[in-house]
Amino acid sequence: MIVTLIILAAVAGTTILLTIIAISQRYTTPDQALRLSTPVCSVWIVASAVWGPYFYIVRIPGLFDITIERILFGCLLFILTMGACTGQLMLRKNVTIELLMLCFLAVCLYSMAVHGFTPQLPEFPSPWNIFITGYFFPFLMFVFAKQYIIGERDIRLVVTVLFVLGCYLAITGFFEFFNLRRFVFPRYINDPTVWLHYERARGPFLNAAFNGAAILIGCACGIHLVHHQGGMKKLCSGLALFVFPFAVFFTQTRAVYLGLILLSAFFLGFYATRYPKWKLLALPVCLALVMLLANAPRLASEERRAGGVLQKIEVEQRLGLIKRSMLMFFDRPFLGVGLAQFIPASLKEYQGKVAFFASFEALTQHNHLVGMMVELGLAGTLLYGAIIVTVARRLIRLRRLLPPEGFLGKNFAVMMMGVWLVYLNNNFFVEPSYCLFINAVPFLFAGIADGLSTRRTSVYAVGFSSGVCRYPCIEPITK
Repeated sequence: MIVTLIILAAVAGTTILLTIIAISQRYTTPDQALRLSTPVCSVWIVASAVWGPYFYIVRIPGLFDITIERILFGCLLFILTMGACTGQLMLRKNVTIELLMLCFLAVCLYSMAVHGFTPQLPEFPSPWNIFITGYFFPFLMFVFAKQYIIGERDIRLVVTVLFVLGCYLAITGFFEFFNLRRFVFPRYINDPTVWLHYERARGPFLNAAFNGAAILIGCACGIHLVHHQGGMKKLCSGLALFVFPFAVFFTQTRAVYLGLILLSAFFLGFYATRYPKWKLLALPVCLALVMLLANAPRLASEERRAGGVLQKIEVEQRLGLIKRSMLMFFDRPFLGVGLAQFIPASLKEYQGKVAFFASFEALTQHNHLVGMMVELGLAGTLLYGAIIVTVARRLIRLRRLLPPEGFLGKNFAVMMMGVWLVYLNNNFFVEPSYCLFINAVPFLFAGIADGLSTRRTSVYAVGFSSGVCRYPCIEPITK
């Protein structure tokens, strides 16, 4: 049955790809045509969220696990390799982020060489898997997006796919929350024994925080799409956006609540619209207030299953983990205890040294940077922090370089900043290295931003003496 589903999914995916390519080639000029790499990348984005190891996996002894999303990522690597061999890639311009990433990956590999590439016990996290899903694949996605996703049509497709995926996650969250399990797909989402459940909407990620972050990313993309659509598309997309606040509540996760508040405030402050923004927000705010009043007892509850914000045990747990992490960090400040070694090291040497709920259990650090300080020390944390800061600078510079209007205008940079805001907020409350989608999408947008910024800077340097622009996403500058 599973093999049949995979074959059907492959046939359907191939048909969609061929249709998209045929339409793009028919109705656009060669410079504006949709590149083959973009549909493949878009399908991989969906696969990394929905068709992961819980959906289908092939385990070959002595080799890494084979999943649908890794097969598709192999296709992306093939495209990237062919581009490098044929000289089509921009490999010598503005490579600061790439060099920082290489240094960070080198620190990770050194850490695994010292402390081991495999887990000490089967129930512990695998360092090699954390390396792939948390850093290596997302960094490669950054390089791929920088080199290939450069035209407006390519970028629009990626943004549309993320919005549609967000709609799917929101609808699935509705089915989960109201226990309409027969409509939930993939079926493994319904398994209450797989990781964190708590009767919350957790989607294909099997984690409510990751599911909520993906929904918020889709919401940010949807807002930008609606702003540049018209007619029935605008109406349908606008109505779909109203589902997102409810889907956020269905996750029953405080980190996601906070993410929605931060994203809304950020768009309200920086996203430029011709129509008064307070009017655009009036109806969603009213709906949110009605929802809050209707669910006031649940939100004020201390029960995690109720989705309340007054859960004290989880707060004490996170504070205790931070205190334990500080002890571990100061014992080994420079290179840390090893990549993905937080759980075994804390159980072996620091168990019970800090009093908090479940202090004797195997718990991951629920703060990404704090956990990184423990595992990779200052060497890895400073390099990763430098990557984040450099990406932020690229986004800020790109906002100054982009034109005021258009799909690839200043608002597009604001949208990408919103995605990164959701990502960084989520990382303060969970360990994201286990979820490929949550790591890959922000770095995909970082690659797009770096590519657009680099090409626009090059265009300014050349001065458009010939009046012809090589890149379809960049308009010639006229004095």
